[in-house]
This record gives sequence, C-alpha cells and structure tokens, in this order.
Amino acid sequence: MSISSNKQSSFRRAKKAVIFGAGEYFDEMPFIPANAYVIAADGGYDHVTALGVTPHAFIGDMDSVVDDYSVSASTRMIELPAEKDDSDMMAAVRYAWQLGIRSFEFYGVFGGRMDHSFANIQLAAKIAAHGGIAFMHADHMICTVITDSVLRFPAGYVASRRPLSVFSYSSTCAHVSLEGLKYTLDDVEMSSINPVGLSNEFLPDTPALIAVDGGSLVIMYPSEAPSPLVDSHVIEDGDFGAVQTQKSEHLNMQTVSTPRRGKHAA
Repeated sequence: MSISSNKQSSFRRAKKAVIFGAGEYFDEMPFIPANAYVIAADGGYDHVTALGVTPHAFIGDMDSVVDDYSVSASTRMIELPAEKDDSDMMAAVRYAWQLGIRSFEFYGVFGGRMDHSFANIQLAAKIAAHGGIAFMHADHMICTVITDSVLRFPAGYVASRRPLSVFSYSSTCAHVSLEGLKYTLDDVEMSSINPVGLSNEFLPDTPALIAVDGGSLVIMYPSEAPSPLVDSHVIEDGDFGAVQTQKSEHLNMQTVSTPRRGKHAA
C-alpha cells in the first residue's frame, strides 16, 4: 500500500494516533488530544462514532462491526482480508507509522478474548522496539512497554494502594532501576519468569522513574497518574512494514478431509 507524499507530510504534524479497538471500554471516557490522528480498527468504529467523532481512517476486515455503518467521505477506508497475518490493530499501527506517527494511545484493546489482549501487549512491545511508544487503556489502568528507555512520572496525585507493576517482557532485562516508588531497585536484572515487580505503589507527591538498559519492560499503572515522559535510546526504525491488504503467501490453509465411514473408519 502506498501513501502519497502530500498526505504523508501533512499527517506528520499529528504527533499522536488514537486507535479504537473492539475490546471493552469500561467506564473511562477516552481522551483525544488536539491534532491527534484517529483510527477505528474494525469494531472500534462503533465506539468512536458513539463518541460523536469521525475517524480519519477506518481499517479492518469488518468482522466485529456491530452497527450498520456509513463511512464519512473524509474517512480513509482500508478493508483487510478475513484471512491475514496481522491483527486489525497491527494493520492500524503500520498505517499510522507510514504517516510518520510514533506515539499511540489505544482504547478497546483489553477485555474479552485473552489472546487478543496479549497480542496487543506484543504490539506495544514492537512499537517500543522500533523507537515509538504506546499507551493502552484498560480498567482505570494503563499499560505501556519501554525498551532501553527511561520513563519518568512527574509528582502528582495517585489514590492510595493503587498498584503499579513492572514486568520483564524480554527473557532478561538488564540495568533496571526504580526510583520514587514504595519499593525501589538499583541497577538489577529482571527475568520474565520471576514477577518481582508486581504491586508496587506511588509515593505521595513524589516523582518516579523506571529505567531499563538492555531489554523491554511492561509497565502497568493507574490511569490517574500524571502522564509520563519517555526518553528512549532506541534508534528509530522507519520501516514498520506495509499494511497487507491481501492474504500472505505464508498463510497456508490446511484442507481437512472427512474420513469415509466403514469398517476402516476410526
């Protein structure tokens, strides 16, 4: 899929993409920053239009759209095949990445099917590995992944006993430090099979820092926390891959034969 140079240059001014999926929305109102580029990923179209928002793009195989829909002439429509390698969310990110966007907010990515939730965490990890950042909204929690980065929370209000958890996404993460939290770490190694970062807490009116230099960390924190700043040391990779609008040649379908009934049938 190609994107004309004039569209690419104009959309680069939209520094953040807000992507709506078909998962659960809980009771937290999605926030769309000014000048954000809004993408409805398949069934996310129902949710974004319910907010009275016209998305800039609507992408997916249309298998989870509930309502009958008519798409605005200003919305870019990208229909994907039902049998494909990428999820609708992955396709949405590929499209936004081609437009020069490197910062993402996601709604409707958790709840429902557990495999979709895990795939979306993998997507956040892929974004971080390419030099971008993704914030995925859950039930009054936000999930992000950082790779070779420092994430800083300004001082602010967080309700007492609200958990912040840090997990190693890589098999091992080197030089992990946690500062300004109830439990701190100083330049340690974390493992993906030892969840020592579960259930940390913010301290009142105290800035916090989470750093890793040698791997990827999954961070889950309360949505009322101040918006963090991320300093990534990853060299930005401009090639996230093109949106696939045709079934991949690598996606092979097995033909299941029905056994003949008779004395030799199982």
